[in-house]
Amino acid sequence: MSKKKETLYCYLRVSSKVQEEEGHSIENQRFHGERVSKKLGMKYKEFNEGHYSTTSKSRPKLQEIKEGMRIGRVKNIWYYSRSRWTRDEIEDGLIRRNYFQKYKVNVYEGESGQKRKYNTPQERFLDSIFTTVQQFDREQRREVSISGKRHLSRTLGDTGVFMGGTINFGFSNVDRKWVINKEEEVYVKKIFQMYLQGKSLKDIKSYLDSQGIKPRRSNTWNLGTLNTMLRNRVYVGEFKWGSKDPVSKEVEETFTIVVPQIISHSLFNRVQKKIKENTKNFGNNMRKYESLLTNLLVCCCGENITGQVKKTLNHKSYGCRSKFSLWRGKEVKDCDNTRTMDMDKTDGLIVDKVQEIVGSSSLLKERFKTDVMKKRSLESSEISLEKKKLERHINLLDEQIELSVKSISTNEVNKMLKKVDKRIYNQISKNLEEELSQLDDRKKGLIKEIDDLDNKKDWIDWVGKYGDDIKTQFKKVNGQLLEGIIEEIVVTPTFGKNRDGKRVQVGHKFNVHFKLPIVDDKVVYKDKSNKSKGYNVIDGVNDLWTEELMISKGGRPKKNVI
Repeated sequence: MSKKKETLYCYLRVSSKVQEEEGHSIENQRFHGERVSKKLGMKYKEFNEGHYSTTSKSRPKLQEIKEGMRIGRVKNIWYYSRSRWTRDEIEDGLIRRNYFQKYKVNVYEGESGQKRKYNTPQERFLDSIFTTVQQFDREQRREVSISGKRHLSRTLGDTGVFMGGTINFGFSNVDRKWVINKEEEVYVKKIFQMYLQGKSLKDIKSYLDSQGIKPRRSNTWNLGTLNTMLRNRVYVGEFKWGSKDPVSKEVEETFTIVVPQIISHSLFNRVQKKIKENTKNFGNNMRKYESLLTNLLVCCCGENITGQVKKTLNHKSYGCRSKFSLWRGKEVKDCDNTRTMDMDKTDGLIVDKVQEIVGSSSLLKERFKTDVMKKRSLESSEISLEKKKLERHINLLDEQIELSVKSISTNEVNKMLKKVDKRIYNQISKNLEEELSQLDDRKKGLIKEIDDLDNKKDWIDWVGKYGDDIKTQFKKVNGQLLEGIIEEIVVTPTFGKNRDGKRVQVGHKFNVHFKLPIVDDKVVYKDKSNKSKGYNVIDGVNDLWTEELMISKGGRPKKNVI
């Protein structure tokens, strides 16, 4: 009877999501793991951790392997390097003592599958030294890499220097510089446009794959890669990176690299809003039915608030997702908003307030609607021209930013070559950094203006759709109608004391943030006795605080104290 074939449990991990999406590091580890298992005559069993960093608080696959060792199922382990396995010599030593030695586990590592030896004190001593040397080597290589990037950023940041690695899709590395790849540029724009038009990431992936367009280091597109692309500001010409302190992990210095622009700020901003809208309820399996305010409600802690409908219990509510996000491993702020809101009461309160705002300024809305409908095409055209003008101003600012970065680079070179006195260098450096900061602020202001113009166009389109009789439309509202006029609704908990004198949450208040300043807006006629002379529109404010919505009281009666 032949002996049962043993299993080699192979642990794979990369330190970044980019590495996971592009697949080359995982594929390399898999290749060597399979080869080692074949060499040892064992069955290959993969534990793919994905893109968890060694500093992550929880690594599910590592915990699974540790549990397997504890119950005696896992007897043979392989990993590519100790840097992929543990974060430092302390953690490695604890696992070696509490798992490898305790449960008599065979450990193989590297491309050759060399077996770790730790049975005698001498072997354990040498093994610990080897772990320390590997950690030192990893930290040394990282420091050399970061130092090189700092130097390139300071001296060649103005030239669009490419600092290594895999360059983003849409660009080419020409003489170590970022250059737009004209063939790929077309598809970058197509990706952003398709997403804005409502196409899903799966639709975009299918389109690109069917066209034979390949991403970096892979034959077909990955949904995660597309999602990362759509969020990446490198496509609007903004590439920045920060060097971190190895101990505190805080950013010590930020560097700017001049990159050519592919996507307009207007298109990029609109796509970000679309992403936010589409991902708001991702992973919420409780939301099987549509609710009126789910796409608008946000908790004061920053997490989304979503609707839950339990049809069998006839229970409908809104609640903060912070606990769910925390359970999934996301870092979230502490949230005091622990009580849910009755969905029907919340909907009723918000709808009543919105109807009140629209009704109280109906004169303005009717006059504005009439004006907009008369010159809708003209207004849209003017907005497009204004946006193009702002984009040109941003391009001019980018040129000035490029000159500032070039001056900073020249100053750094002069310092290294000792062509400038240290005191003069420091003063020049301070002046240039201040100038760069001012240019960045002006650029952010122009980007905000483009965003405001996009909001104005959205408003015009909304009025065109619902503006035949706004007041009548708001007698029977729907989510799309509200989302056209409201940016978001921030929910804040309110507190009081219970019958035991303990501070508890008793209700919620809502800050309704409208897209336009229509709260308490008004029309002031130039001549009250002759209204045909026209009027001026006086803006109101964007925010409206509602009254408190109390939590329904219930539960068991207070116990009698004997």
